[in-house]
Amino acid sequence: MKNKNLYELGKLAKNGNEMAILEIIERKKNIIKRYSFGDEDRYQFIILKLIEGIKNYKF
Repeated sequence: MKNKNLYELGKLAKNGNEMAILEIIERKKNIIKRYSFGDEDRYQFIILKLIEGIKNYKF
């Protein structure tokens, strides 16, 4: 999964590939941490919204 770009990972994640979702979260972890401001609930909320966004995005 490391050699795929975000678009390819997004298509896989939309089709239900959990490893692709985890890879996207791993790649975006620094941004998510920065915007959660150290709040664990906010961190989880951002991840949840990221997953929902991937599922609803039209590739």
